[in-house]
Amino acid sequence: MSVVPFPAAAVDVPADRAMRLCSVVLAVYLAATTWPMIEYARGASALGPLAAHIAALVAALVVISTRGSARRSLRDWLPLFLGPYLYVELRWLIPAVGHVHADLLVLRWEHALFGGNPSASWARAMPWLALSELLHLAYASYYLLILLPPIVLYARGRRDAYAATMLALTIVYAVCFTTYLLFPVDGPRYLVGPADAPHGAVRAFVLHLLEAGSSRGTAFPSSHVAASVVAALCALTFQRRLGLIVAVLTAGLTLGTVYGGFHYGVDALAGVALGLLCWLSVRSAWRALSLGGHRATAAS
Repeated sequence: MSVVPFPAAAVDVPADRAMRLCSVVLAVYLAATTWPMIEYARGASALGPLAAHIAALVAALVVISTRGSARRSLRDWLPLFLGPYLYVELRWLIPAVGHVHADLLVLRWEHALFGGNPSASWARAMPWLALSELLHLAYASYYLLILLPPIVLYARGRRDAYAATMLALTIVYAVCFTTYLLFPVDGPRYLVGPADAPHGAVRAFVLHLLEAGSSRGTAFPSSHVAASVVAALCALTFQRRLGLIVAVLTAGLTLGTVYGGFHYGVDALAGVALGLLCWLSVRSAWRALSLGGHRATAAS
């Protein structure tokens, strides 16, 4: 696969601007979801989630315009710290927003596109333990795919590449999470249970992980797939060897979401399309950020 690199940045200004934009996206999302979180806290008499939400919003606002190396580091790491929490709080936000779940509509798309429901039929058609464990292993590698490439970039001092990666991930998550609030879809795991796949140690681990940490209404598009596609494309751009590994695991994860019965096939396809679209959008944004940074340097 041939990937055109992002334009290289000669100074830190584009990276600073990209990370500040990440903070702006986080702050806008958190501000927009504050009222639903208040409604949830009021109905459930639970102040903990609301307090955590307000703390996250304050952190995003504080780091937007801060300067200095210590606060810049906080701005750099804030998206990675907040990402898992923002997913978890969807379990409270989605019911608070209160939109009707759209599984019936998505199932119609599924049957129109595939002539059936692969999330229910694929594992039964191929009940092979080795295939099941391999695809579930790829699915379980999700957090490694998302976290490892940017951490490696940051550790190597490649802050421009790190910032471009984090901007792409922040945008893809913001789009996914906003979609879940407006168009919640439960997915097959909640409606009929996981697929009838061979049960091995890796599948048991994945099911336990999902039982502990998943949020209902977050099926379409698959944020696992969308974010992994973004991570793979960024890794292929900035660290080709690691990117090839991430790309292979992303392909397995995409298939595994459907084979395991965690997502409809339409969810996975939408995740691939969204991931690609967000990556292309950030490439264009990075050009603008880099151009602005070079102009700022020349003016100074």
